Amino acid sequence: MSKAINTGESVAIIGAGLSGLRCASLLVEAGYSVSVFEKSRGTGGRLSSSRLGSLTTDLGVPFIETQDKDFNAWLSDHPETVQRWLPYQTDFSLSDPKPNEARHLWVGVPRSSMLTRLLAKGVTLHTETRVSVIWPDRNGILLRDEQSEVLGHFDKVVVATPAPQAVPLLDALQSYQAKAAAISMLPAWVLSIELEKRPQSLMSIDLIEGTHPEFSRILRDSSKPGRTGEIWTLQASTEWSQAYLNLSSETVMHEMIASLVALTGDPMKATNYRAHRWLYCDAQSPDAIDALWDKDKAIGVCGEWLAGGGVDGAWKSGSALAQMILSS
Repeated sequence: MSKAINTGESVAIIGAGLSGLRCASLLVEAGYSVSVFEKSRGTGGRLSSSRLGSLTTDLGVPFIETQDKDFNAWLSDHPETVQRWLPYQTDFSLSDPKPNEARHLWVGVPRSSMLTRLLAKGVTLHTETRVSVIWPDRNGILLRDEQSEVLGHFDKVVVATPAPQAVPLLDALQSYQAKAAAISMLPAWVLSIELEKRPQSLMSIDLIEGTHPEFSRILRDSSKPGRTGEIWTLQASTEWSQAYLNLSSETVMHEMIASLVALTGDPMKATNYRAHRWLYCDAQSPDAIDALWDKDKAIGVCGEWLAGGGVDGAWKSGSALAQMILSS
């Protein structure tokens, strides 16, 4: 993408996930003054990481596997932050684990959130700030937080949140609001556990994928480049997550570890754990339209739920919206 002339215009982006920060980084390169507002404590969205004892774990997307040439090129250009991972993988039979050279899996080093931190360079980041109002007035586009305090006026605004969170922010653009309201998103429970020792049955296995009633994926987070310890991440299947959506984190931990013991036959003792319920994990998008941009109101929307879902969708949507803004 070619750089635009420095306009001196201000842009507010709501959401510090991959889509929003990809859009932000391109606008910063083009000379815009970009402020990013994030309700959580840090960047990442589903690429976020969390402390687990003295170590860290990736609680969201466990790796990036992309078919997007532009995204692959960007990942390749940042070896200090992103490296290829070649795990020994198998299905839930736990038989014949081996690396798959045909798959290109990328991971952040030393944690996934490093990717969005890299994209956040040059932006003004406001964390733990929940935007509740976006409204055009004669001074620009007004933002207010959940206490109705004014966050400022901006020349342009981007909504880069999951679809259900975008709905209340799009009162000024009811057609976009209706598109967001039409999207359904599937949940997923993810459990990261630190074990006393590596289970014997998983000694040669880093990644398990396939069909299972309770799990969609099991992986050894500690096998990723730049990681240490004995941390495993268990992602529940969509069906299990929907059925047990309202369980407590502690109950989820006990249930999923019991299922892992049943799968492997090995006793396990977790010294630390972190369970997270992703309410907006997988978008069920009826069509892919990349991004939305209203030039007259100077408000846009990006997110994986607009562009086919997944990490590829997030990258594609953020890139597309930045191009729409620069072209306008």
